[in-house]
Amino acid sequence: MADREQARKEKEIIVMGLSLSYAIGVGLFAAIRYFNHEYVVATLDVVLAAFGLYVFVYVLKTRSTKFPGLAIAIISVIGTIATIALKGAEQVYWAYPSVALVFYLLPTRQALLIWGVTATIILIQLIDLPSIKLISIAMTILITSFFCHLFSSTMNDQHNRLRHIANQDVLTQVKNRRAFNHDAAMLERSPDFVTAILFDLDNFKQVNDTYGHATGDQVLKDVTLLVNQFVTGNEHLYRIGGDEFAILCQGKDFDHAYQLANTIHQEFSQSTINQEHNITLSLAVAQKEMDESINEWLNRLDSALYKAKKSGRNQIVKAIRY
Repeated sequence: MADREQARKEKEIIVMGLSLSYAIGVGLFAAIRYFNHEYVVATLDVVLAAFGLYVFVYVLKTRSTKFPGLAIAIISVIGTIATIALKGAEQVYWAYPSVALVFYLLPTRQALLIWGVTATIILIQLIDLPSIKLISIAMTILITSFFCHLFSSTMNDQHNRLRHIANQDVLTQVKNRRAFNHDAAMLERSPDFVTAILFDLDNFKQVNDTYGHATGDQVLKDVTLLVNQFVTGNEHLYRIGGDEFAILCQGKDFDHAYQLANTIHQEFSQSTINQEHNITLSLAVAQKEMDESINEWLNRLDSALYKAKKSGRNQIVKAIRY
């Protein structure tokens, strides 16, 4: 949960910083233009600066970044086009910070679409310039756009790769505890059924003590492969840590989750894992109630698993809310 909040906070800071910088920068130009009696363009700058300030305040209060990022990018390119239309070709320099802003704030494909349309409009506006000057502007915009796109694509690829690594268990190649906490939190206000199965391996420590950790690691991989055969649709398997696993079932009610737990329990009891190492499963099943927080739900689930372990193991416990 802390990692998720920190990542979200960093994105907020980026959007807030860019929108505030945009508001201050354009606001300064508005003051200069009013001083020079360029009232029409100055008024446009005031509107753009005010919008940048609005985005800053919006993100500060709502902590939402998806709409504000798109909004500040669009208002930036609209401002560039409008300024060129009002003041002429010398205002083309505003295109360069705009292209950086667009590619920095938006997903690569969205940025390509918006900036492609914007660059085309700008070049049409400058069509009456001498050929050599128009070509120079077109080439510099093209080169700047290429490098911004390259930077954006590389940054997004690295971000996606790091996010995948951060959310995946290295040993079993399923999602890890961090991913579980994130996905569970995303279901906090879901109107659909949300259920979960929490389970761990009985007597797993004996495997490590008797055969070594290499064998223990292979058992965990085999467990993952077996359980994943029965996980479908909006169901995801996670390794919470050690020999403890969880399955999140979105849009599935308690009966479905309990039946899934029962299937896994029966199949595991007949598996070679059980026969070779005398390992069994203890499982707990719980459906989240609408008026129940994520923490309350998961604590109820954890308590039920503890009960299963203390009551003889190798069983399924229903985590009923009383």
